[in-house]
Amino acid sequence: MANQSLSRRRFLALTGGAAAAVAGSGLLAACGSSSTPTTGGAGSVTFPEYAPATLVKPDLPATADGVMAGFYDYPANLATAFTSKPGEGLGNVTVLTNMFNPVPPGAGSNAYWQEVNTQLGATLDITMTPSADYLSKLSTVIAGGQLPDMTLISSKLAHRADVLTRLCADLSEFVSGSAITEYPFLANIPKDAWLSTAYGGGIFAVPIPRGIAGTIFFARDDLIRAKGLNTAPASYAEFVRLAEGLTDAKANKWAFGGIKRVIVFAGTMLGVPNTWRADNGKFVSEFETEQRKEAVARTAELYKKGLFHPDSLGGKLQVRDLFGNGTIALHGDGYAAWDTMAAAYKVEIGAMPAPKADGGGIAQHPAGAASFAITAFKKGDKARIKQLLKICDWLAAPLGTKEYMFRKFGVEGTHYTMQDGKPVLTDKGKVEVKLPLEYIIDAPPILGPGDRARVDAQRAYQEKIVPTILRNPAEGLYSATAVDKAGEMSKIIDAAELDIVSGRKPIAYWDEAVTAWKKAGGDAARAEYEKAQSTK
Repeated sequence: MANQSLSRRRFLALTGGAAAAVAGSGLLAACGSSSTPTTGGAGSVTFPEYAPATLVKPDLPATADGVMAGFYDYPANLATAFTSKPGEGLGNVTVLTNMFNPVPPGAGSNAYWQEVNTQLGATLDITMTPSADYLSKLSTVIAGGQLPDMTLISSKLAHRADVLTRLCADLSEFVSGSAITEYPFLANIPKDAWLSTAYGGGIFAVPIPRGIAGTIFFARDDLIRAKGLNTAPASYAEFVRLAEGLTDAKANKWAFGGIKRVIVFAGTMLGVPNTWRADNGKFVSEFETEQRKEAVARTAELYKKGLFHPDSLGGKLQVRDLFGNGTIALHGDGYAAWDTMAAAYKVEIGAMPAPKADGGGIAQHPAGAASFAITAFKKGDKARIKQLLKICDWLAAPLGTKEYMFRKFGVEGTHYTMQDGKPVLTDKGKVEVKLPLEYIIDAPPILGPGDRARVDAQRAYQEKIVPTILRNPAEGLYSATAVDKAGEMSKIIDAAELDIVSGRKPIAYWDEAVTAWKKAGGDAARAEYEKAQSTK
């Protein structure tokens, strides 16, 4: 066993210092941890075999490479995913997770929560913390020495590899390879999402999946067509002409809002790596490439041409609102924003694949984060772990099942009613169905249900970009520095981009900023990724 006081000091580092006030339990020491940090890396992990769910047939099936399944309507005839209660006999199941909605009524006065417990055959005791405060809460709970049964592990948790491998259950024997078939809806989660769960040669969590399509460069296709312009520029030069055609300062019309998304889109056209590039085991940061520097330079040229909203550099623009009302016509956002903006603004929204800068087809688009976060389990006997996985399997049942419909909308007639084939929450449903179950685990994201033309357009976009999507070679690897120093490192790059695009600094200043980024943690992160890669 390692020296206990040393382990306590290590523990404060593990949780980033946020839990210092309550770190007296020496939990890591009790687990017999060493003082050597885990570097991360999937090692010899066998990831779960991907097996698309067959219980429900979508209008547009998902693909193994990450194109989402699509539904035009909510299925009228719901399938039964579970014939028994997955948590029967578990008793009280404690959960720590975050939330973005107002806190719902407690279990004692919440009919929806009570029915969740009835269907599970267990009592979910959920501690819900607003997202802004979650990292501090997580660190405090870990330091207190009493982990709940299931805990959402934030991607920002310092030294999360150590926390997972020393304090949490190794799930490998239950989910690796074909073992995952015991949990068919967990098997329905693509491999990209599972990469974030592998540490030190084991799988230590289940992922909360997100789409690999990542950020989309949205366009107001109605405004583009009204001006007789091309909604699908075939080169960077055509893209610039489109932006110029959409800008009319006298009419308060601009092509762009914030600068970061434009830099990324220009970089996609130029072939910038997705965060890192791996060359024979050596990692090269996107910031070190000439293409990334050129993307900043070209964005500065676009700014000088007057194609950005005048308040673009302030970082306080309500960009979605400006996009919706037509003040700006091009806007980078997450894939889920397509439905959100279309519903809010009732305008024609398109998605613009990035062309290769010099023409010749569509560029490789950077993959988005395939998981929002991960959920880890407290160490326990195998039978309990397997039942907790069964609860997660229930939480991951897809659209078209009774379980999904209940999970998302509650009890029909009490929490929602069907109107024109769509579930609409009642006043009671709007209050009670706020339990953040989707931040324990969820089914893979889908396209729709919704307007058929929009679902088809979303699917067509994904079919264009996903087959050649550019993945980050550091996915599935772990760098403590990349987590611990993320804020400091990002500030260096963000400040340099603002200075150069605004004209306050010349493009030559980029090299100085990259040097500062490397000293602040970039070089250390590189070394950690390379070490983790070498263990595979």
